[in-house]
Amino acid sequence: MVLIIGMVHHMKRFLALISITIAVTACGNSSSQPDAQKDVISVAASFYPIEEIVRRVGGTYVSVVGLTPVGEGAHDVQLTAKNLDALTNASAVYYISDGFQPDVEKAVASLPNSVVPVDLLQTVTLLDVVAQLDGTEGETDGEVLASGKDPHVWLDPANMVAMTTAVADSLSQLKPEFATEFSAAAKSYIAELQALGSEIDTKLATCESRALVTSHRAFAYLAKRVDIRQVAIAGVNPEEEPSAKSLEAIAAFARANKVSTIFFETLLPADLAKTLADKVGAAADLLDPIEGISSEDLASGASYLTIQRDNLARLQKGLGC
Repeated sequence: MVLIIGMVHHMKRFLALISITIAVTACGNSSSQPDAQKDVISVAASFYPIEEIVRRVGGTYVSVVGLTPVGEGAHDVQLTAKNLDALTNASAVYYISDGFQPDVEKAVASLPNSVVPVDLLQTVTLLDVVAQLDGTEGETDGEVLASGKDPHVWLDPANMVAMTTAVADSLSQLKPEFATEFSAAAKSYIAELQALGSEIDTKLATCESRALVTSHRAFAYLAKRVDIRQVAIAGVNPEEEPSAKSLEAIAAFARANKVSTIFFETLLPADLAKTLADKVGAAADLLDPIEGISSEDLASGASYLTIQRDNLARLQKGLGC
C-alpha cells in the first residue's frame, strides 16, 4: 500500500511538471517571434532603395524578393518566370509607377487580388526634369517618367522617410500582430535617414559653387533640398566624346559658376576625363544614383546610407564646401 501511494504521489508531481512546461511553452509561442512556416510573409520590392526600406522595416517577419538583379540598372529590368511566380505568390509588391519600370508595372497590373500593390511614388512630391545645359549637343543620360517628371525621388532622404512610413503602414495592415515591431523598425531607420539628411544640409550649406553639373540627371531632389542648381550636360558619357561645341558651352558655364568638378554616373575612361580636364578646366568624379548595388559592395556592408555619405563627401570636395 505504501508503495502504491508513493507511486501515485510521484505521478502527480510528474503530471504537474508537464502542465507547467506546456504553459510556459504556450506563453513563449504567444510572443512576437515569427514562426518560420506561419508568420513570415513574402513581399516583392522593385529595385534596391525600396528593397532596403522593406528589409529594414520588415526584419525577420518579412521575406523580400528583389525584382531587379543585384548590380543592374532598374529602368530596363525584364522580369523572369521566377520573378513572376514570386510576384503571384507574394502578399504585396512595392514599386514606383509612371513608367519607371515598365515590365514591373505590366506584371503588377495582371496580379491576382491577393497581392497588394503599393506604389511608393504616391507618397512624395515629384519634380520636373531639369533642362540640359544650353549649348551642349546630344542626349542627356537619365530616365524620365511617363508624366515628364523626375523619378529619382529616393536621392533625397526626406523622400526615403516618407516611403518608409508608407511601407510600415502597409506591412502593419498585412500583419497587424507585428505592427508594433514594424513601427519600431521604421522609427529606427527613419532616425538614421534624418541624421543623414541633417549631415547633407549642414555640409552643403556653404559651398563655393552652387551649381551641380552632372551627365546623369538624377540628383535634382538632392540639389533642391540644399538649394543647389543641378545642370545636366548632354553628349558626355563613357561611349561618346563630347563635341567641340559642347566642350565650349561646358567650359563657359564652369568659369561663370566656379565649377571645378563635373560628375558622372560612371567613371569616364582616362583619355576622355583628361580631355574634359584640359579643355574645360574641371575634374571628373563619380556620383552614384543608387539604383542598384553590386553583390561585392553589399557583402562589404554597402547600403543606401553608406553610398549617400560617399556621394556627400564627393560633393563637398567638388563644390568646394
